[in-house]
Amino acid sequence: MRAEIQFATLVLACEIVFCSLLVAGQPALQAGAGVLSKQADDSHMTVDARDLPVDQYARLKTLALSGARALSSLRVRNPQMSGNGLDVAVNATLDEQREYLSRSRSLEKRPSQIMLRREAPSFGMLSGAVFSPLPCSTPTITSVNGRAVGAIFTPRVSDNHFRIEGCGFGAKAGDVRLEAEGQVTSLESSAQNIGLRLENGEAWSDDQIDVQLDPHLSGIPDSSVVLVIQLADGRRAELSGCRFIAIRGEPTMLKGISTSSVKLSATTTSFGSIRQLEYVSPASYGEGIPGKAVSASAVVVRSDADVFAAGSDVFDFSMLNAGWVVESVAIQNYVATCPGM
Repeated sequence: MRAEIQFATLVLACEIVFCSLLVAGQPALQAGAGVLSKQADDSHMTVDARDLPVDQYARLKTLALSGARALSSLRVRNPQMSGNGLDVAVNATLDEQREYLSRSRSLEKRPSQIMLRREAPSFGMLSGAVFSPLPCSTPTITSVNGRAVGAIFTPRVSDNHFRIEGCGFGAKAGDVRLEAEGQVTSLESSAQNIGLRLENGEAWSDDQIDVQLDPHLSGIPDSSVVLVIQLADGRRAELSGCRFIAIRGEPTMLKGISTSSVKLSATTTSFGSIRQLEYVSPASYGEGIPGKAVSASAVVVRSDADVFAAGSDVFDFSMLNAGWVVESVAIQNYVATCPGM
């Protein structure tokens, strides 16, 4: 499942004759499996120093912002994420695994003894060019779809085929599953045991097992996992350093962003701090916001009679759950006229 987050930044610069309003609808956040680890709360943060009475200022601001006219818009996509919602590096690994499995299945005969050599751990692929005997005094997993390190498991249809190679698995089928690796959060607790099923009645042998995940598997976030084979005689073999990657869906808009995840620039003019700096999330009707900005995840309003200095607002998404990443940033510009000016 993917998710979108959209923000809006409104800058209201009131001058003697008119005011300009800039609304930046910011990132669409896209994600893979899960939700925000901490739901955004209703946030309203204001810093102001107005010359007008509070009631009059609020009325004028509401009139100005509600009548704002939309101008140009811009959306910038995350270059590290592919069109299917997966990280570019994850896609590259899945491509390698799929290619290895295709080559492996094209072989009419498999060697009776496993003769494999580990390549550099950074790649994690097993080479068929140079062979060395692999002793098998205990059940051992050497690779999954050709990867000795960093194998990826996903229920996505095109990649939901996993060839486990090794030795000492025995002739009688046992159990294959994924277990959570390391410390487990409350959200990841559902991923502590993910079962894999044999592809067919001949999918288990002493040196090779072919398995699949449930293609309808859902509700489990991306996580680090250990591949575990429980043999019929009670012994087990493990391969650590694997990853479970959930199926991605359509982008979903984030409805709000807590103030704890936002650091606003201390905007100034040539005379000092601006008159007002206001943060509202989620944006809703009755806030004096342009109609199209109401669907934004957050709104920032800056107002002053003088020109603002340049600055940057920072939105921190490190609290997103595993699988949720920034998909794109959308910026919407607005212009409005200050009433009575």
